[in-house]
Amino acid sequence: MKSILSWLKTPYFFNPSTKFKFKISLIFGLFVFVFLYVFKPFTLSSYEVFLLEYTAIIGVFTFSGSFFMLYVPPLIFKSYFKEDSWNVGKNIFLILISIVLIGILLWFFAGSYKESKGVENISLPLFLLYSLLVGAIPTFFSVYINEKITRVKREKRAQEITSYKKEKLLEKKNKLKHSITIYSENKKESISFNISDLVYVTSQGNYASFFIKNKTDSLKEDILRVTLSKIEIQLENYPGIIRCHKSYIVNTSYIEDIFGNARGYLLKSYLIPFNIPVSRSFSKQSLQSLLS
Repeated sequence: MKSILSWLKTPYFFNPSTKFKFKISLIFGLFVFVFLYVFKPFTLSSYEVFLLEYTAIIGVFTFSGSFFMLYVPPLIFKSYFKEDSWNVGKNIFLILISIVLIGILLWFFAGSYKESKGVENISLPLFLLYSLLVGAIPTFFSVYINEKITRVKREKRAQEITSYKKEKLLEKKNKLKHSITIYSENKKESISFNISDLVYVTSQGNYASFFIKNKTDSLKEDILRVTLSKIEIQLENYPGIIRCHKSYIVNTSYIEDIFGNARGYLLKSYLIPFNIPVSRSFSKQSLQSLLS
């Protein structure tokens, strides 16, 4: 039970791309249609006369319902579908809700359709059971396989990057012994520090928090009213300072490890009490540069 709960909490990637959602919905709709038409499970073998039409309509309903569930709820419940907190459990819950809702819709359609053909409809609980058997089991299996393959691939890639680049960290620290001043939006306030002491910067709305290392290897936080985009421009001449995520700028001199899971890559530093996420838009070369 504990291992199952741990797996449900495993990070997973919810792809926000509309094209991806359309593709997955189309594949799922085609799978349901082909499976029902070819294997004729449950009572479908008795519908031979109108089997093709019936299963094709079910496939269309499945495609439409799947796309709706992948596209509309994330627009309404944005905090629940936040990419950085998405996991296997949330993904499976979405699948179950989708199958139940699509199943109920299909049951009503099936009732009307079968009535026009003079065929008695089955009960809703039995129809939902059939829907779960057809949709849930293969979908859960694909989630398990996809999470494992993606996680292993990223873990392996992260290890390769770490191993290849680790020896260059000390070289980079020697290149960052420069002082810089960052000004606020209104130019009335500023923060000055040595580039070599900057560990990371994170956004707080219209404000940015600068975390700077002091002599005791602890971090001091300074807050300034300025956007990460403007900070990024002012630090662009320092190759060791990289914006790795929409909410983070890091000094890669302090990044000692990079690892991955099904959701993406994460950066680890002994000075930072949490792992910093890496944007999925990063290319292979950009990932390598994080530890170069």
